[in-house]
Amino acid sequence: MGQYIVNSIRFVVTQSIYFIAALFPRTQKAVMGSYKNKFADNSKYLYLHWQQAKTIRSIWISGDKDVIAQLTIQGYEAYYRWSIKGIFHALTAKYYVYNSYIGDVNQYFANGAVKINLWHGSPLKRIEYDINNGPLFSIYHPQSLHQKFVSLTQYHQQRIAPDYMIAPSDLVSALFATAFHISEHHMLLSGNPRTDFYQRYPKSTSIIQTLKQNNNVSQVLLYAPSWRDSGIAGDREAHTNPYLQAINFESLSEALVYNKQLLLLRLHPNEADLANDISHYPNIINISDWQDTYEIINDVDLLITDYSSLYIDMLQTRADIVFFQFDHREYQADSRQCYPYAESLPMAGEVIFEFDVLLKYLHTMGESPNIASLTHKKNRAELTQLYWQYQHIESFTVLDNLVSQS
Repeated sequence: MGQYIVNSIRFVVTQSIYFIAALFPRTQKAVMGSYKNKFADNSKYLYLHWQQAKTIRSIWISGDKDVIAQLTIQGYEAYYRWSIKGIFHALTAKYYVYNSYIGDVNQYFANGAVKINLWHGSPLKRIEYDINNGPLFSIYHPQSLHQKFVSLTQYHQQRIAPDYMIAPSDLVSALFATAFHISEHHMLLSGNPRTDFYQRYPKSTSIIQTLKQNNNVSQVLLYAPSWRDSGIAGDREAHTNPYLQAINFESLSEALVYNKQLLLLRLHPNEADLANDISHYPNIINISDWQDTYEIINDVDLLITDYSSLYIDMLQTRADIVFFQFDHREYQADSRQCYPYAESLPMAGEVIFEFDVLLKYLHTMGESPNIASLTHKKNRAELTQLYWQYQHIESFTVLDNLVSQS
């Protein structure tokens, strides 16, 4: 009963603050942020573009003081979320730009601002109001009185619909519309900032090339599995590390050394701590603490993933793709389901269920680079059209126009 009272009081206070925030005058500037207080993904690259193009005054907001310090040292305008300036700009900025929810900036002060959700992936798994199973279901579709109370009092920002979203294809536009309860008329049809940035601002040096030289390897592989959201249903300590169960990292490391390959391990931010048991093996580098991977995806030789929509971004790169789905039965039963359309998608690469088969693939790749079959290349072309229909329209141009209209 005590927790109910606490949550009720918090709800009344926060909703009152959110209501009052609409009374503040909003000026021509944008406050921007990213999930888990990172400097990452679409909002990061739009922010970097706006810092260079000077289209609009753009201000980064984060709850991580180290992120703010790093951006400030680089000469960018950035403020801690609960500093006086952070609060002031959150209350007076006309635009909120974020990757997940308004809480990427400040969930209590966004009322009255134009909300631009750039999102952080492609809708392969069901998201938001389209979720129909798993532990996230009760947030968007509470059934019992208890679930409704929890959803109402603890998930305020999940119920705030954005005013605009980026959609790189008609398919993505339709899915975002139902998932976020937003009209398709408010979809901005273009590429994504995270994949557009290095087209407009090419890198002068390649991190991957440096890694190859420093580690004496000929190929760099990126292992980026999806977040297993079934793990949030209970105590984290009660769940074993699924990657240690599925992968013999000692054997993998030996194979990588033999093949002159380097594996970059990138676990989802929600389970990045699981990489601590893995990163000591030769030719395996843990990059789970990197803000994001978009600086390297154009240069890696292979993406190993499972159910992650990252592969959709990788369709535009030269990398081969492998889907290592070691727990596909359990994943389908316990985690969010994919959208129905995804069940009939052509595969962009090999689907592998056993670790030994993955090792054989890596050996073959070491002997014959670029081993993607003609079928997979054809499938990738089809998928690229499905997901990147409007890639030729640069996101920066579209978003520049949006914020310049008023």
